Amino acid sequence: MKEINQRIIKFFDALADETRLKILVTVSKGPMTVKDIHSSVGELTLSAISHQLKMMAGLDIVKFEKKGRKKYYRLSDAYCWCPLRDAFSQMNKKTKCPHCAELFEKGGNLIQD
Repeated sequence: MKEINQRIIKFFDALADETRLKILVTVSKGPMTVKDIHSSVGELTLSAISHQLKMMAGLDIVKFEKKGRKKYYRLSDAYCWCPLRDAFSQMNKKTKCPHCAELFEKGGNLIQD
């Protein structure tokens, strides 16, 4: 259980950083190079983007495929990205999770371990 807790903490810690969150949202659109990400995010330097991608690759949050001299980064399939998608949707007041609403109404256990 401790190992699982540590992976969850590292995952959410990566999402809690604004720079990494911007990069992840950008990469969620499809495989991109550092220059592609820079064009989309803008205010970050290429070096800062590369540093964050290296750190997230080490945590298996992003993966990359090398084609020639370029690396194409994408979201890792090691994690479920629904919490990130749902957070954006809920913060934009577009949706409320029907599953959670039903659990709260019934007083059920929200987290299954």
